[in-house]
Amino acid sequence: MLAVALLVCWHSYSSSEEVYGSTTNAASDGLNWVMTNVLPAYTGLAVNGVVYQYTALKEREDEMLVHVQNENAQGAGYIFRESDDWSGLPGNTISKVIPVPYIGADNWGNGSIEVEGIGEVVDANVVYTYRYDDTCVVNPQANPDCPDYVQSLPEQEDYEVTEADVLQDEMDRQQTFRDEEQEQRDFEAMKDKEKKKIQLQELEAMMGLLTLNDMQGPAEILHGQMVALNYLSPQYGMVLPDTVYEETLILEGGKLPDNTRARNQYARQLLHQEMVNMQYEEK
Repeated sequence: MLAVALLVCWHSYSSSEEVYGSTTNAASDGLNWVMTNVLPAYTGLAVNGVVYQYTALKEREDEMLVHVQNENAQGAGYIFRESDDWSGLPGNTISKVIPVPYIGADNWGNGSIEVEGIGEVVDANVVYTYRYDDTCVVNPQANPDCPDYVQSLPEQEDYEVTEADVLQDEMDRQQTFRDEEQEQRDFEAMKDKEKKKIQLQELEAMMGLLTLNDMQGPAEILHGQMVALNYLSPQYGMVLPDTVYEETLILEGGKLPDNTRARNQYARQLLHQEMVNMQYEEK
């Protein structure tokens, strides 16, 4: 009755933010239990007491020790261990309430009731009392450690647009427009260069297929193809008009006079040549 009354008291008490509660019977399925299946998964939960009750079946003269215990989940040994010495005592039922100093739930390893000596434990009832902060239940956004906490976006401060901001935006817009125009010009130049390259390749291939005789024959065809490929101007090879230009020079007396100066120079040249030849003949 004492244990039941204490459990009711612990379970019902609460404050504005802290909640106190108790588990169900951890030993309901046997003398060994897993604490993750016993304690609720509340943020910041801490165990503040262990309440247990069981009946020891034994003879008075038999030695018997009973240990109610929990392993230390963060290290060696036990986080909790309460021992009852039944040696020299007859079997009976025992109830205990053991306070503990708010030990976090992640420290509590698997629990058990261990019997040393001769005897048996039946009708075991082990309950853990605990405390946790209900802030996460009422308002999950109050603490980033709450399971349902959602990272909120930072509030955007009021920003006043100045004349300098407007001017900078306009300059950025114009620069973007100039960059786009330059990209278009570069693209067109690249296309034109590629087109010229293809035309040159076509012309080289065509010239390679023509023999000299072929080039002498279809000259007009070749000329037309070169004009079509923009390698010759249409004016190249134009046929001049068939026009006769009459002589308009009129000589005085009807004939040209003799060039006596040229005649004297020619005579001196002949004389010089004869003298040179005579030197070679004497040798």
